[in-house]
Amino acid sequence: MATKRTTEEIIAGGKARAEAAVKRSAASPADKKKAPPAKQLSLELWPDAVRGVPNAVLRGALFGVSQRRKTHKKRTIIAAVEGYEIRFKGETFNQTDLDVWETLLQLARLQPLGTKVEFTAHSLLKELGRGTGKTQHEQLKEELSRLIGGVVEITWTKEKKAFAGALVSGYFRDDETGRYVVKFNPDMAQLYGVGHTLIDWSERQSLGNNSLAKWLHGFYASHAKPFPYKVETIYGLCGSIVERLGDFRKLLRAALTQLVNVGAIKSWGIDPKTDLVEVVNVPSQTQLKHLTKATKRPTRRV
Repeated sequence: MATKRTTEEIIAGGKARAEAAVKRSAASPADKKKAPPAKQLSLELWPDAVRGVPNAVLRGALFGVSQRRKTHKKRTIIAAVEGYEIRFKGETFNQTDLDVWETLLQLARLQPLGTKVEFTAHSLLKELGRGTGKTQHEQLKEELSRLIGGVVEITWTKEKKAFAGALVSGYFRDDETGRYVVKFNPDMAQLYGVGHTLIDWSERQSLGNNSLAKWLHGFYASHAKPFPYKVETIYGLCGSIVERLGDFRKLLRAALTQLVNVGAIKSWGIDPKTDLVEVVNVPSQTQLKHLTKATKRPTRRV
């Protein structure tokens, strides 16, 4: 049968527990290591005159050239160059969506990803070179909605790594002031870690509404020394829905000529026998360094 504890015993037990608690709290700082703060990921602070875009986004049909949109209800494979596998679910993107995304990233580069990015619709539309009427405001809402709703999955097949998520996490809008607060997924920094290109914004803007020229501009800018691609391959990579390849070839010639006129590429040609498109690029300073290193490497004998 249990005996009743005296008052003195209860007090003594309480003191013992209190002393033990004090000893635990007085442990050395080494025993109480605090978890290091989470690393804040930021984009490269590139100059105002350019837009930083992940290569994976520029080398396929994720942002295509068609004005007609499809809605993919399941993860659907999107055309891309070798080395990438891109799947997409949602309403398809085109070059106007890319204009908006590039401009939002321009603002986001000034602070860690995941931090709220604030702007007014008026200022963003002016930066895009658009009008500021009701139609343009509604277009912006639609574009942001697509960027939030589309689920992008990009796999680097050689590295066997993948990114999946929305290119814009969400936004808050104040219709009285026109103020937007947009947020990006911090994991999106992984897209840049594998390689990105600085796009000349004035060149892109000077291409106007020519979606194919804009797509080619980004595609070739992402290559220091472009490989020759067949017309049919470019047709697939850009997401064109022109019915006849001959008609697409005419559009391609006009778009490449426009790139020469704005100084984005030096020259181009289509081999009449192989139908290969050969482009002589205007490499950036970073690409020139890459090409210099490549020429210094010893040639392997097979």
